[in-house]
Amino acid sequence: MKQTILILEDEPLILDEVRETLIDDGFEVLASGTADEMWAMADNQRIDLFVLDLMLPDGNGLQIAKTIRQKSDVGIIILTGKKGETDRVVGLEIGADDYVTKPFSPRELSARVASVLRRTKGSFYPGDRQGDPNKAEIVAFAGWILDLGARHLLAPGGDGVHLTTAEFELLSTFIEGPNRVLSRDYLMDRVHGRDWAGYDRGIDGVVSRLRKKLKPGDGEPDIIKTVRGAGYMFTPKVGVP
Repeated sequence: MKQTILILEDEPLILDEVRETLIDDGFEVLASGTADEMWAMADNQRIDLFVLDLMLPDGNGLQIAKTIRQKSDVGIIILTGKKGETDRVVGLEIGADDYVTKPFSPRELSARVASVLRRTKGSFYPGDRQGDPNKAEIVAFAGWILDLGARHLLAPGGDGVHLTTAEFELLSTFIEGPNRVLSRDYLMDRVHGRDWAGYDRGIDGVVSRLRKKLKPGDGEPDIIKTVRGAGYMFTPKVGVP
């Protein structure tokens, strides 16, 4: 079955070019120029990934992304014409999986679509969040088990691993958004609160300590990946043991 991509873009030339490229690459594509049109399409069929322009005549792309993320873990790529980092950072913080800055190559966008779909495989909109690991008391990732209620972490071999309060809060935040880039500001706010605002490297020490405790096995990828210039990404799949 072909995967369905829904594009929300109010510039007709860009919309048509992206649509044709994605169709050529084997996707089903739904094209919309307004938020109302997009919601009408999304609410009537399964969507595997959204491509959302941020500047719209009848809506806010960031708010749309936030609403989608509240309902589903479906892939989201945002399009922005701004060269500043604010929209990109906010988009990633509220749950977008990737971003593309205009002007862009449709081939680049198609490659990013394929990459996000590999990471979000099995997630779709509107989605079924029953059994969502974010709502579970006990979650598993890469052989590790975390009891969120008891704040107790078990290593793959079954040994208990002590976590400080900051390390637990950081790990819990990562588990809520696996395979998404989370900025230092966002992580710092979740771990330390706004009193730490301005000390933008303060979170790096907590990440470093947590990394040492979550050391992967030989030949296995890092559990916490640094995304240069953007923040950190929690790479394992999170599920219910």
